[in-house]
Amino acid sequence: MTRRSPARKVEFPVAKSSWHPSPLLGQVVLVSSRNTQGETHVAAKSWISMVASDPPTLSLACRITHRTAINILETREFVVNIPGDDISEKALASGESLLSDGDGPPWTLAPALKVAAPIVQECRAHLECVLDATRRFNAEEIALFGRILAVSVDEALLQGDNEERYRRLKPLFFLEEGLYGVVDHARRFER
Repeated sequence: MTRRSPARKVEFPVAKSSWHPSPLLGQVVLVSSRNTQGETHVAAKSWISMVASDPPTLSLACRITHRTAINILETREFVVNIPGDDISEKALASGESLLSDGDGPPWTLAPALKVAAPIVQECRAHLECVLDATRRFNAEEIALFGRILAVSVDEALLQGDNEERYRRLKPLFFLEEGLYGVVDHARRFER
């Protein structure tokens, strides 16, 4: 293995909107939720991360005024759907979509295993969550901590070695406005 030569470091802006390139990437997911009237919403989000393994818990951050946050706070349930590169443009164009009124992209919704919010069939994996905790950061932003109750994946993701499985998953990552990346290969490293 060749070592990278030390590079001169320069100060970088603190505001994330000024990061070009962004040193922290956010995986693009579609979050499906329902409001108390049973209306389904699907929205693309990229501020998401695992925060604990036992119990399996993730964090999802968004604006408190987004329909996604409102629904999750009302019903305490949601599904994180993992799109692949094949539906990247449709997924990234999702924004906030109220599906029961016919607005937004025509996703195929199916019942989840453990929660009332549906899964998005076009996605390759689904994490069904219940709201465990919240953390407000300012007047506009909130982190929602979801305990994962069930996970389902496309059967093809379970075939082949791990490198092949990641090639099939092809998760999307938000880089900056109008730019995304795809994980299309995985490499092993020896410890």
